[in-house]
Amino acid sequence: MAGPGPSSTATLAVEGASKSFGAVRALRDVSVEFRSGMVTALLGENGAGKSTLIRLCSGEQQPTSGRLLLDGREQVLPNPFAAAELGIAVVHQEPQLVSSMTIAENIFLARLGAKGALAGHRPEGLARAARDLLAEIELADAFRDLNARCATISAAERQLVEIARGLAAKPKVLFLDEPNSSLTRRETDQLFGIMSVLRKRGVAVVLVSHRLGEVYEISDRVIVMRDGQKVGEGIVDALPKREAIRLMAGERLVQEITGDVKPVPQAESARPVIRIRGACGLAFSDVDLDVHAGEIVGLAGLVGSGRTEIVRAVIGADPLLAGTVELSGRAVRIGSPRDAVRHGISFISEERRTSVFYGHDIAFNLTSNVLGRFGRFGLFSQAARMRFAQERADRVGVKAASVATAVRALSGGNQQKMLLARALASDPSLLILDEPTRGVDVRTKAEMYALIRELAHVQGLAVWFISSELEEILALADRIVVVRRGRTVDTIAKGRQGAQVVATALGEKVEDVEAFLGGR
Repeated sequence: MAGPGPSSTATLAVEGASKSFGAVRALRDVSVEFRSGMVTALLGENGAGKSTLIRLCSGEQQPTSGRLLLDGREQVLPNPFAAAELGIAVVHQEPQLVSSMTIAENIFLARLGAKGALAGHRPEGLARAARDLLAEIELADAFRDLNARCATISAAERQLVEIARGLAAKPKVLFLDEPNSSLTRRETDQLFGIMSVLRKRGVAVVLVSHRLGEVYEISDRVIVMRDGQKVGEGIVDALPKREAIRLMAGERLVQEITGDVKPVPQAESARPVIRIRGACGLAFSDVDLDVHAGEIVGLAGLVGSGRTEIVRAVIGADPLLAGTVELSGRAVRIGSPRDAVRHGISFISEERRTSVFYGHDIAFNLTSNVLGRFGRFGLFSQAARMRFAQERADRVGVKAASVATAVRALSGGNQQKMLLARALASDPSLLILDEPTRGVDVRTKAEMYALIRELAHVQGLAVWFISSELEEILALADRIVVVRRGRTVDTIAKGRQGAQVVATALGEKVEDVEAFLGGR
């Protein structure tokens, strides 16, 4: 954590703000300050009131009571345009870009919205202005072609375009809502570099993120919200992660997340559920790996190390060029993900958006891989399908009125639980999870950890997961396999020595590991 910039006065202050929607009170008498030259982390579970507070500060909604002050003067913000005129910008978690327009056009979309501007602008002039802006925030090499259509760029690049657009207006206050949820570690470091530049320039930066390890790397101050109220505030040294989690969700969830819950001991079976030897694929070679019943194995390594490619080849999504895969002692050749399901392997991808059928209800999504369960004598039983889906959704704690609820109405955490229920619907012997808690809040993360531990340690399922989060690997894995440059280079038990090896593999600081273990 770097120190604050040249001044630390309250650029934007919220005094006694409340917001009600009918009988529901989303905010209750909240008073906070976002200070010039400082990065303030705004923490809380989903539903804590963070998004409502941002909407009030950006003019998207107006408070039921209370007031906003910018540079000491009270302001009424009737809409986001008024907030933008005063120097308040928001970078949203889901980039709101026009896919048919270029990167440069999207960065300066507000400028093009002026009457007649779109028809009269010169592409080369916009690209030059975009290049100058990106150079200012040390992203000169982020894009090869600023005239490329946004439909052709990656999710991480789209996020960087959204951030650049927020900075194009030269804001005094910048809200970043989950800006790093789709970024790699390298891209997150780029983002942190941008935030450091803004801090030095005296911008008040407000960061919302569920990735607490990264939050504490860059932030100067922390504000914690719960049930629409501010429940904690302080500089990062005075409000450590463990205390922030306790304020957000309670002591029991601190134990769940940090791994203080002792696993139920399992006798390791002589024969692994899956045994991989000498596996080679598009981005890996000579991979050896075993996962036993009742065991949670974490695959650790930097993004790009080959972790996901190994899994994709094992489940038949990518070609396995050499090597063997055995399931319960029998050699198999898996040709497709559907074939993997038939062999007792269930897989949940890191890309939730491509895994969910957003146009359908929970029941459709949850049962899409097991439709054969509900047919008999050529007749399909919708009632049996709904009963099955409801029982499985309840088992993993999906919060919804019923499985007839549209899946798009679910929170991200509940969508993740629904995907877990779908993976378990085929009663697999091996569950593979790629980034199982990406983008979910602290309570959902704790609930997912508890579910995964119960599946392995109580029900005897073999669990193999990938994670880029050091703390998740340390908290969840019984055994850790380290991948570097497409090869499995180490297999280690959890513990202090193993944690240091994993920290090195993930490019994390060993002292951060010591701090994590010391707080347990």
